[in-house]
Amino acid sequence: MTGDERQRVADSSAGFVAPVHVRWSDIDMYQHVNHATMVTLLEEARIPFLREPFGPEIETIGLLIADVHIAYKAQVRLIDSPLQVTMWTKRVRSVDFTVGYEVRSVGAAPDSKPAVIAETQLAAVHIKEQRLQRLSPQQREYLDRYLR
Repeated sequence: MTGDERQRVADSSAGFVAPVHVRWSDIDMYQHVNHATMVTLLEEARIPFLREPFGPEIETIGLLIADVHIAYKAQVRLIDSPLQVTMWTKRVRSVDFTVGYEVRSVGAAPDSKPAVIAETQLAAVHIKEQRLQRLSPQQREYLDRYLR
């Protein structure tokens, strides 16, 4: 386990924090990140968060987004990069779970008001059989560590 991973585990009560870079191409004509791009940035943040519980089964178990909600509290611009995306688990059920997000500027304090508040509901799917897949005890244990 690297130093960064140890820090993330130690901070699991606050959430898993992933830096996500805003690219020039992510900015629209109004000089801020638009909705479609924000969905992609949240996905980029989610990858390191879910790598541990789902990475070993990446060829057999997929995660499908069942629902997405995003509330914008402030603009997100190129100068805010890298964004600090804090994630936690809001709900864990037999085949799905919900991830909560708070997105802040690179220079923002961890307890400051987030620019974006979001959540995504993800369902586990067996890729070959195209059916919902129950979460394993190890996946549930990981997700429960970040339950808020």
